[in-house]
Amino acid sequence: MPTLADFKQSARAMALLVLAAVSASSGATESSPSATAPAPEPDSPPRSPQTAFTPSTPQHLPSVESPLIPNRPAERDAALATLKEQSAQGVTLAPPDETPAAPVAAIPIEQRADDRRLHLDLGWEYCGPAPGVTDTTPMSPPPDAQRLPIEITADLVDYDRERDLIQLQGDIEILQESRRLRADRSHYNRRTGDVNASGGIELDYPGLRLIGERADYNLETQRGYLQQTGYRLYGQANLRGAASEAWLLDAERSRYRDVLYTTCPPGNAAWSLRAHDLELNQGTGLGVARQARLSLWDVPVLYTPYMSFPIDGRRRSGFLIPIIGTSEQTGFDFSLPYYWNIAPNMDATLVPRLMSSRGLMLGGEFRYLSPRQRIELDGELLPHDRKDEAAGVRGALRITQSGRLGARWSTAIDYASVSDDQYLLDFGNRLDVTSVRNLIQRADLFYGGDGWWALGRVQQFQTVDTSIAPANRPYGQLPHIELNVAPSTLISGLEYTFDGQYDYFDHNSDVHGGRLVAIPSLRWPLRRSFGHLIPRTRLYYTQYDLADQVEGAESQPSYLIPNVDLDGKLIFERETDWFGHETLQTLEPRLYYVLTAYADQSDNPLFDTTELDFSFASLFRPNRFTGYDRISDENRLTLGLTTRTIANHDGDVLLRASLGQVYYFDEPRVQLDSTEPDDDVSSSLAGELAARLHPDWTAQLGLQWNPHASENAWEKQILQLQYAPGHERLINLAYRYNLGNQASDDYENTDISFQMPIGSRVRVVGRWLYSLLNDETVEAFAGLEFGQCCWRLRILGQHLKRDADEPASTSVMLQLELAGLGSFGNSIDKVLERGIYGYQSE
Repeated sequence: MPTLADFKQSARAMALLVLAAVSASSGATESSPSATAPAPEPDSPPRSPQTAFTPSTPQHLPSVESPLIPNRPAERDAALATLKEQSAQGVTLAPPDETPAAPVAAIPIEQRADDRRLHLDLGWEYCGPAPGVTDTTPMSPPPDAQRLPIEITADLVDYDRERDLIQLQGDIEILQESRRLRADRSHYNRRTGDVNASGGIELDYPGLRLIGERADYNLETQRGYLQQTGYRLYGQANLRGAASEAWLLDAERSRYRDVLYTTCPPGNAAWSLRAHDLELNQGTGLGVARQARLSLWDVPVLYTPYMSFPIDGRRRSGFLIPIIGTSEQTGFDFSLPYYWNIAPNMDATLVPRLMSSRGLMLGGEFRYLSPRQRIELDGELLPHDRKDEAAGVRGALRITQSGRLGARWSTAIDYASVSDDQYLLDFGNRLDVTSVRNLIQRADLFYGGDGWWALGRVQQFQTVDTSIAPANRPYGQLPHIELNVAPSTLISGLEYTFDGQYDYFDHNSDVHGGRLVAIPSLRWPLRRSFGHLIPRTRLYYTQYDLADQVEGAESQPSYLIPNVDLDGKLIFERETDWFGHETLQTLEPRLYYVLTAYADQSDNPLFDTTELDFSFASLFRPNRFTGYDRISDENRLTLGLTTRTIANHDGDVLLRASLGQVYYFDEPRVQLDSTEPDDDVSSSLAGELAARLHPDWTAQLGLQWNPHASENAWEKQILQLQYAPGHERLINLAYRYNLGNQASDDYENTDISFQMPIGSRVRVVGRWLYSLLNDETVEAFAGLEFGQCCWRLRILGQHLKRDADEPASTSVMLQLELAGLGSFGNSIDKVLERGIYGYQSE
């Protein structure tokens, strides 16, 4: 006796035989309208001239009185019972029942959106657009889609030759290339390509899966209509939802009515969008909702008659999420950005900003990108400041540019300007902005030759720190011209290099003029696996042409100063053990000797020269100063020692410790000013330590100790600890002390920052930067982050010392991120990334 499984195999074979047998006879038959062709949707695209099928709401669908339940033989209907007496090929089904179908029982919309069929075998590693994906690429049907082979399997198959109609029942699967339709009952019209299906509908497109109770679908146009629908986008974006009706308009567009939409994983209803109509366009990466209501945990929070939002990372014009906040400087602060996608390589953002304490500010950003150039323009304008009536028009401008002109030429611009000295203090909300003293205004032109390069630059500064006297403000370079010849081998490994510069230093309140610098050098590097020995000789030539020089000083001084140095290093290695792990330990002694002739340069102006910050790295430099207004006389020897412990299995440096000191054979006489030089025979000790104390703990230590000082021997102390067992847990502890070369360089502070989870959905974040020198808090903020994959809420309170002579200000910020929909409120994530070292947002 044949079993149901035997009959199913026979039915599948018969379906393929039927399609093959009738293809020749019916292939040239003119199509006739489908008996179940529904009325078109009012705003649906026009029907194809090759088919009578149009995706729309059907007037009636075929039904079967006794629905089949696969894999349950005890409940088979009468048609299956005939199998006991005849072969599968002799089965004849009754003509399709074309009476109106009974209404489908309504399934709750949340239940449809969570239906396991939508998510079976599909992961949910992220919410909304995939990380790093800026474009979705749905598979469009090929030009000859109607010629693609179709494979049909079902429990029961019957063919109506007169109408060229195939009736299918039970566990139906229709495959065409990468598209698949599953159902319990279906009719397939071979003339039009129409498929009318009901019961357990599953329709898979590339990147899109739909389920429903009834469906009309056309295998040639890939257009369709479904009732009681659930939908799921996957691959390049994870989102899901449900609707009472759905239309597949083409391979890229789908439309839904009475919709639920969310990017939260199944079973999570943190936020959802309910709308009367929704259209998702994978071609443009855009979703459009009408009569939409945004709910958070089923609580309505926003209604809009029209909403456009991205379903991937592509750019498009439209209003962005408003930014709302409050602070003592601005009062209630509201911004409504508008993004203008001008062209694929060009865009702009217009930002009207309303501040209750100051008035209406207009801001904007313009960006241009080409294969050879990148330009960004940022600006703000406040026509009238109600809080400072005498300030007049206030604003800021920032221009950045980088580009290439041919294969060898390149350009760069970095220009920043503000209307007044208080602008950054009044409108900045970050310590790195409010602590700026000088704004750079620079333009570069670069040429790269074969083994050499040249740079032309114009540069000046806008000083926004009123405590800096006009005479102490930085010089402009109008222009700066630089020529550099890369090391080139002459004979026997001897290398030649050349550095040359010409600058005209401009200043309104001090001596100014031109300076020419030329530095030819020769070196003979001897490098081996166990170390190196590099002797080198230089010749410093400087020539000035000065205006407004101090009385009695030469206006055109010049200098020719020879220099030699010798750098030697050895590397010793041994295998050792580091808390049970095999490691390689190195011992690296280093010797550096430098001899430079003395020249009196006390009358030279200080155009761009300061004393180098003393550290372990600076011990091995030939000059104690930056720039070339002072070439220090040297006759000194530096001894340094470094040890490293390196893990054998991954090459990670577990421990690095360095210690070094300079020994003077002659007392250095060249100084920046009239200060008497120290007569010490050795320098301070400079040390560095970096260690991985534990897989979760790292430490860094920097020390500078002066053995010749009777008090304040510790000139610098830096201690930093970091605890980072994972991307969600982070604690930074730091103590920083610097005696400095002058009072303005002194600081002593403690810095604590952290990011810690409280349960599975809440993280607490904060920072406290405290000045021990001034006994006051410089910056402090604390806040909470709530959220999971598809949403995140940040609340932050900030205390910021904007100016040493002004009281600190406080502000409260709020930010809500909904994955795939946008971000509401302040950019708190940027504040946290800057203030908490190692912070990572979800």
